[in-house]
Amino acid sequence: MKSRAYCLISFLLLSALTVSAYARDWREYKSTNFTVYSDISPKKSEALLRDLEKFRSATLVLTGMEDRFENSRLRVYHFNKSREFEKFSGKRSIAGFYTNTIDGPLIFSQENRRGILSGKEIMFHEYVHHLMRERGSMRYPKWYSEGFAELLASATINKDSITIGNFPEWRAYALEEGPLKAREILQPDYSKKGWQHANRYYASAWLLLHYLFFSEDARDNAYNEKTKNYLTDINNGGDPLDLFIQHYDIRVEDLDIALTRYLKERRLSGYKVNLATSDFKIEKRKLSHNEKSLLLAERAVDLERYGQALSYLNKVKGNATKLPGVIALKANLLMHEQQEAAAQALLEKLSAIPELNHTAATNLSVYHLYSLQNTLESQQWDEESYTNTLHYADMAIELNPTSLSAYQFKWMAQQYKGESVAALKTMMAAYQQNPNSIEINSAIGFYLAKLKKPQLAKPFLERTLIWSHNHKVRSRAKKLLDWVAREATTGSETDSGQTS
Repeated sequence: MKSRAYCLISFLLLSALTVSAYARDWREYKSTNFTVYSDISPKKSEALLRDLEKFRSATLVLTGMEDRFENSRLRVYHFNKSREFEKFSGKRSIAGFYTNTIDGPLIFSQENRRGILSGKEIMFHEYVHHLMRERGSMRYPKWYSEGFAELLASATINKDSITIGNFPEWRAYALEEGPLKAREILQPDYSKKGWQHANRYYASAWLLLHYLFFSEDARDNAYNEKTKNYLTDINNGGDPLDLFIQHYDIRVEDLDIALTRYLKERRLSGYKVNLATSDFKIEKRKLSHNEKSLLLAERAVDLERYGQALSYLNKVKGNATKLPGVIALKANLLMHEQQEAAAQALLEKLSAIPELNHTAATNLSVYHLYSLQNTLESQQWDEESYTNTLHYADMAIELNPTSLSAYQFKWMAQQYKGESVAALKTMMAAYQQNPNSIEINSAIGFYLAKLKKPQLAKPFLERTLIWSHNHKVRSRAKKLLDWVAREATTGSETDSGQTS
């Protein structure tokens, strides 16, 4: 009996150790429209990917958008351990977050073990924004954009259907004091920041949109049709608050009363979207230790966590340490960390490699850009570093024209030199590759404003204000759009402080 008990304990212990080791394996999962990298179990990862594809299908049905190939797969990084996720998020308490990079949007999330909000809701919310940007040039007011994303993110996914109209439980505490005033929802103050205000704004925007879509008032007053006309006029230019009052024929004071009453009633309705059965293919493969280390190092760079990126890169082993992409990335990270001697030694190794891929060329462009920035800080100009930055950026673009970060490093160097025409040509070449990139639109808008070209800057700044989730970026875009409006009225030049 004792022997059997010992065997059972040993078996359970071995099983636990096997699961623990297995959870550390990272895998890549690809469907038609998404790529998921994760160290959770393959079964859970594939279920997540299928839910994302279902959610995408439902969103296309609800919006009437055409089901066509995406410009790029949305990339999701889903962590099993909170400790590892925290290295990217800075805190364990959040379920996930979204970030834009010039080479595409990224979502980071963790497996939910506690709390109401899961990483999946974050993915759904941000994917709605991504899809609306990718699929059209409509410029939605912030309240509609955020409210619509929340409305769909709270959907319930079933085997062959999705039900929308649910209350987003993760926003419940944000509405305990009631919704924001209608004026604050329709005409948001972009100078306000902080997660508490953001949560209350998203919850209030959801409430307003749900009211306009599903309430008895909506049916009695044909709000659906009025919403279409309102959005059309918004897209043609106009103030969201003034146009709302005009189209819906309601005072903001009365809207405040209606929203408060609607929230208290909580008789929320919605509807079910039936989905066609889709047996899409999932490609999956296990990442090697080196692939995982390089992948996480690159994502840490995207989040400007350079020390962390270097830590991951130092875990690369064996022959992989000799790969051009690894050497080049490590060189530019060391350069960023002011370890110039070590970076220079790696650069000498690269000179012996006859052919570089576009990743290595891009990282070498960054390396020389850092060198150029260092000389600029000492009020000097380094023509060699400038020339090398452009040389490797052009090499990367030739090898892979869709490598947008290479364009970015090139235009930054051109701006440093004061080559404004050349810089704008490089920016517009990148814009042609991806006109829906927040980073490219904001870079062009801010640079044109700096060059005192208000009317040229305006459409880029408008898209930046609507699309960006970054408080500083939105505030700067709003300030510059106010300057553009003044310029249109007065035709006078403003001081440089308005466009810095």
